[in-house]
Amino acid sequence: MCDIVLHPFDGPPPAFTEGEARARGLGVSDDKVGIAMRLSLAFTGFGSILANLPAVHAADESGFDGIWYAEHIGNRDAVVPATVYLRETEHLELALMGVCSAGRHPGIAAMELASLAEIAPGRVRAAVGTGVPGMIAKLGKSVGRPVRDTIALHQSLRTALAGGDLNVQQPDYAFAQFKLNPLAAAPPLDIMAIRPRMIDAAVRHADGLCLSAGSSRQYLAKTVAKVESALAELGRPRDEFRITAVVAAFITDDMAKARNQVAALLSTFDPATTEYLADGAIPEGALASAIASGGPFAAVPVFTPEVIDTIALVCPPEGLSEGLRRYADTGVDEVAITPFGPPQALPDLVRAMAAARPSTLSSERS
Repeated sequence: MCDIVLHPFDGPPPAFTEGEARARGLGVSDDKVGIAMRLSLAFTGFGSILANLPAVHAADESGFDGIWYAEHIGNRDAVVPATVYLRETEHLELALMGVCSAGRHPGIAAMELASLAEIAPGRVRAAVGTGVPGMIAKLGKSVGRPVRDTIALHQSLRTALAGGDLNVQQPDYAFAQFKLNPLAAAPPLDIMAIRPRMIDAAVRHADGLCLSAGSSRQYLAKTVAKVESALAELGRPRDEFRITAVVAAFITDDMAKARNQVAALLSTFDPATTEYLADGAIPEGALASAIASGGPFAAVPVFTPEVIDTIALVCPPEGLSEGLRRYADTGVDEVAITPFGPPQALPDLVRAMAAARPSTLSSERS
C-alpha cells in the first residue's frame, strides 16, 4: 500500500514567463500568461522504496513536478530514497520532508543536502520541522521550543549550504568552525507548519511552507490568504514563496469503503490537531469529545462523508479533474498527492492524475 503523511507537510501559483508557459504547453493570451498548479507525489517512508519506483517513473514521464518523501524515525530515512529517485528520473524535483535535529546533527543534514544538490542540481528541496513527538522520543529527544528550534535549524542549514562559517551553540547541537564547500547551488528550504506561529516563521525565514495532509480546503484557503498578506507586509515577492499542501487521496469507485478507511485512519491521530486542520468541516470540540468518551472508534462517526470529502481527495477516476481543481482554487502552489492503493496500480493512477490536472488557470483567480 502506498503511504499517507499527516504532519506539518503555489495564493496564486507563480506566473511563468511567456516562453516558459509555451514550453509547458500552457495557454498564453495577450494580457495574461497561463499558469498551472504544481502536481507532485508524496510518500511517507513507511512503504517499500523500490516498490514505488514504477509510480516515480510514471510521474517523471507524465509531467509531474516532484516527489515529496517524508522521513519518519524508525522507518525509512529520506536521503537514500531521494538519491535513488533522483538518479532514476530526469525532471522531478525531490523534496525531503521532516528534516529535523532529532534525527541527525544539522551539519550532517547539510552535507547530505549539498551532496544531493550536486548530483541533481536544481532538483532538490527540503522541508524542516520539529519531528513527530512520539517518534523522536524513540531517540531520547523531545520537542522543547518548536518554533525557535525550527528557525534555528533552518538558519543553520541555510548558512551551511551557502558555504558560510558556523560557530554556534544550540540546546541540542553545536557547530565549531564548521564550513562546507558546496559544489552546487543551495536547495530551497521550506518549513512544515500547522498553527499560526510556525506559519509566521515560514513566512519570515523560509523559501516556502509545507501544509499537512488532513487540511480542509477552507483551512488551506485561509492560510494562503494570511500568508499572502504577511508576505506583502514584509515586502517579500509572492512568486518566490511556494505553498505546498500534502493531500491524502483515495481514487476508487467504492466511495463508501474509501471514506471509511480515511475515517479509521484519522481517528487515531491527535484530535486537537485533526480538528484544527479540519477548519470548517468538524464542529469545534466534536472530535475531542467523542474520543474522550469512547476512544478512537467513537470518533469514526464524526468523519461524515461531507467531512471526508473536505479534508481528502476521495473520488472515482472520472472525478479527478474536479477534485484537483478544488485544491487549485484554494490558492496553493502545489499539491503533493499521497495516493492509497496497491503499488502495481499506482503508475496508471499517476498517469490519470497527470491527465486530469488543471492545465491552465487565470493569473487573476476568481
